[in-house]
Amino acid sequence: LITMMIRSGGTISFSDFLLRFVNNRRSALLATWILGLLIFVDDYLHSLAVGASMKKVTDRFRISRELLAYTLHATSAPLCILLPISTWSIFISRILEQNGLAPEGQGLLSYMKAIPFMAYGYVGITLVLLVAMGIVPILGKMKRAESRAAGGVCIPPDPQGITVPEEKPVTEKNKISYFVLPMVVLIGTTVYFDFDALKGALITNFFTFIYLYLDKSLSLRQLSDSIIGGFNTILFPIILVILAFALKLVNDDLHLVQYVIDGVKPIMSRELFPAIAFLTLAIIAFLTGSSWDLYVIAIPIIIPLAQSLDANVYMAVSVVVSAGAFGSNAGFYSDSTILSAASTNCPTMTHAITQMPYTMMAAGGATVVYGILGFIF
Repeated sequence: LITMMIRSGGTISFSDFLLRFVNNRRSALLATWILGLLIFVDDYLHSLAVGASMKKVTDRFRISRELLAYTLHATSAPLCILLPISTWSIFISRILEQNGLAPEGQGLLSYMKAIPFMAYGYVGITLVLLVAMGIVPILGKMKRAESRAAGGVCIPPDPQGITVPEEKPVTEKNKISYFVLPMVVLIGTTVYFDFDALKGALITNFFTFIYLYLDKSLSLRQLSDSIIGGFNTILFPIILVILAFALKLVNDDLHLVQYVIDGVKPIMSRELFPAIAFLTLAIIAFLTGSSWDLYVIAIPIIIPLAQSLDANVYMAVSVVVSAGAFGSNAGFYSDSTILSAASTNCPTMTHAITQMPYTMMAAGGATVVYGILGFIF
């Protein structure tokens, strides 16, 4: 889908439209942040669409692809967990129902009660806004990347020598509707099919293929090549995702989550429970690159533990959800990290390392917030 929008000139037209309102570095990063907030249905869609549409804008103002990758990545999972209309919230709501934590069909209402406690979501989105505005300085290896971009080299070199050439338009007939209409159809169909992003993507691919063909933007051969080219572009990231899931299955068989939680139980109290639980699960999520699978395993363990400590159950739900969002953001080989890097033509490890100071700051801020909430609620 993204490749068809690029080759038809849809993303370029959308970027040109944004450049009418973007006139400096700060506004380019703010535009990326705002666009990230608008594409909220799914983190995969968010990373791929925002990356494809904002590369030309940020390149214009010599912003490194590393900073672009962090800006769009930091508004993916943190935003998805804060909204009751996303693939994340629907998935977690179903887990709450399956574990008896909410009546059948009422999981979303229970999830909404946990949203005010989603500390990592609020801290993560606020932090990237402060970075975009220049209030929080450029740190660590991100500073080196920005120095390179200031010299006109926005795309980082790949230390492994694996480079994927950027797609470019193959037709002069480009319209902004080639980007906007597929995005509207994608979001609309995903919501219509109960936030099934796969069904939404399949329908949108079919719609975009027919629309671009009938509008004579791309020939039948060019459209077919775009689909194959899109698969080729994402093949290496998909391999990394498959390997990440294999690692997750090994950890599941080892009962890693249960083992770690049992180990920290003795030092937990009602007041310290939120902070300790978040920090523990965040470390697990970071090391394993897991998020949704962490929810399946940890929610049935954490909720009874919270009840035994007489802690706020909805805050306990938020602790697990926030930890998973952190793992999605910070994990070196989480699916979200891989796709955010791929969409900005930034090597996965380069993206993971350059964003690390900020993801750790967000995790630290969330831990402090949970430490305070534990004494209030």
